[in-house]
Amino acid sequence: MDEKEEFGKRMEHLLTEVSACSTLLGAEIGKLTGMKGELSGMEKELARTKAILEKKQDLSTEEQEELGDAMAILEEELETKKRETEEVLKGQEEAKKAEEYLTELKYQKAEFANYKRRAEKEKREFADYLISSFIAELLPIKDNLEVAVTHAKTNDHPESLLKGVEMTVKQIEELFGREGLEEINAEGEQFDPFRHEVVSKEADETQPENTIIGVIRKGYVFRGKVIRPAMVKIALKGKKKRKKS
Repeated sequence: MDEKEEFGKRMEHLLTEVSACSTLLGAEIGKLTGMKGELSGMEKELARTKAILEKKQDLSTEEQEELGDAMAILEEELETKKRETEEVLKGQEEAKKAEEYLTELKYQKAEFANYKRRAEKEKREFADYLISSFIAELLPIKDNLEVAVTHAKTNDHPESLLKGVEMTVKQIEELFGREGLEEINAEGEQFDPFRHEVVSKEADETQPENTIIGVIRKGYVFRGKVIRPAMVKIALKGKKKRKKS
């Protein structure tokens, strides 16, 4: 293969590559107008040089060197333009992916908002169900209290009224117990600031100091959590003061 044929093949390859890049960049006119213009200029220069080369029968040493240098420069410039083109297209691809991620994020955000609304609705419905179930269990107790009140108005025997009220209180205690409510032990226990609230103190030699010697109001624990501390009276060291006669 002589020098002319080799140059011709190199030129054909360059023309093909430049045309391919030029076509690819044509779709990105807005951002790539400048680069497309440079490639178009290279394409025209290559076409002009090719036409001159085809007319030449033989190339002198000086012409071969000039063409070799020109081809080397054009090849280097083409590689640079190809890299720039790839970077621009890569940036556009990343922008496209970013747009897709943003769209997906918006979709996920909307889905989460819908899920949150559904969860809140289900939570409210479940709370309403629990409350309605608890109220339904309280209704028989209310009925019994109403019956006791009616009997109290027409009955001269308070023993029966007392018995009815005691039965009603027992029903309430059983209902609360099923739901997890427990009474806080207090009488005779040592004072516990997490479970008891002191409202009164009294000197008592028969009990260790800070022993609970009286319950003013009962306290309760619901499923292990104190919801109302017991109001208590505790013992202090010292003798009780005698009343003056």
